[in-house]
Amino acid sequence: MRMALKISTETLDELDCEGLVLVFFSDERPPRGLCGFADWRLNGIISRYLKEGRITGAFLEKILIPSQERVPCGRILLLGLGKSTELTYDQLYTAGYTISETITGMGWCEIALNVPSDGRCGLDVPVMTEALITGYVDFCNEDLKRCSIQLTDLLADSSNLDGVLSGLERFRRNAGETVNVDVHL
Repeated sequence: MRMALKISTETLDELDCEGLVLVFFSDERPPRGLCGFADWRLNGIISRYLKEGRITGAFLEKILIPSQERVPCGRILLLGLGKSTELTYDQLYTAGYTISETITGMGWCEIALNVPSDGRCGLDVPVMTEALITGYVDFCNEDLKRCSIQLTDLLADSSNLDGVLSGLERFRRNAGETVNVDVHL
């Protein structure tokens, strides 16, 4: 299997993709990180949904919202990761798998996906990145014909770039010959 990953520290305003996937935690009100930035750009719609109980951030909760042309991607998929203090590497693997399954089901080919930044959940960024990407790729590896993903922008905060790159290198070593991931900065 061949997959192209582009590592990006660009702001959401600079993205050019079909869909944006943002992860968020149930115990962060308002949302933080890139999800918080998207919330601000969307005039607080994510915060309103949280306040109204329309979404909770529970583990694997999904909601699709329009970008309202306030970020370049047409649609935004939000994926809950549960409580930040309870997040595990196994859950990140499952989240990656679920993201891949969901976007393939929607027919998206080019997406941007964020890695949760450190300091929010107490986990190591390289291992978080490896777990998320392993799950993401494993879905496609099960049946290459069903996977629509062609290009993924992996969004990283500039302060976490080294950790994300280290995590991708860990992934590449462990995946061996089964997956050929082209990484571009």
